[in-house]
Amino acid sequence: MTSYYDKMSTIPTAEETTKPPLPTFKWLKSLELGYENNSRPPQTQLCFNCGKVQETLLKCSRCQVATYCSKNCQISDWKEGVGHKHTCSTYKRVGTSMRLESEEHSSAAKTEVYSRIRFYVCPYAVHKSKALGKGFIFIQSDCTLAEVSLMVPKNAQGHAIPLRSVLVHFLTIGEYDSEVCRDDFELAEVRSTLQDAIDSYDEKSKVVILMRFRCGHVSLGLAELVPEYNICSSLGRNYYEDSTAGALQLNLDQI
Repeated sequence: MTSYYDKMSTIPTAEETTKPPLPTFKWLKSLELGYENNSRPPQTQLCFNCGKVQETLLKCSRCQVATYCSKNCQISDWKEGVGHKHTCSTYKRVGTSMRLESEEHSSAAKTEVYSRIRFYVCPYAVHKSKALGKGFIFIQSDCTLAEVSLMVPKNAQGHAIPLRSVLVHFLTIGEYDSEVCRDDFELAEVRSTLQDAIDSYDEKSKVVILMRFRCGHVSLGLAELVPEYNICSSLGRNYYEDSTAGALQLNLDQI
């Protein structure tokens, strides 16, 4: 049986979709709900290359986050695969605390996350809107925004981040009221802006996106439909017409 990811093999890879230019995104509203109880427990600092625990570790002079047990490990991690040469800037952005401290950093991070999944999300949105009418894409993750913003599944302490995935639903405003706000009344704060976005967006060129992450960061935005509408319509029909799943679950490290 052909798997979901096999069927999507013609979609551009994460490496291709994370390169500039990033998708045009207009962020309409952001909230920090501050889910303090969802923070990760502290961990021992490891060598980013070999995973060794050592009392004294070298530190990358650029990001001041990545640590190494030796110069050889640092050189190796810089050069090999999706090495630190490519990920250094994202570690600098989250820092040792694994937090995005500025709105500029948060905006860049969530735009990059969306750019990795847009070739799945946009055809899904077009396909669902044809059946249900105008609505929005609701993206949720059990990871923090800082965790999913990193190019590789490794946190600031050098430990693996398990299962960086997002759950994607297409919802109408009625479903938002009856299902989402019922379980999380704090999300009602974006309700009026969400309603305005759904009422006014052009479904043949735009998609309304609502994101929620483990850390409590919530963002509502309007993104370009990529690829263009007719291609999204065809892809959506091919990939989702026979699906009985109520949502998409996307593993960010398999895309």
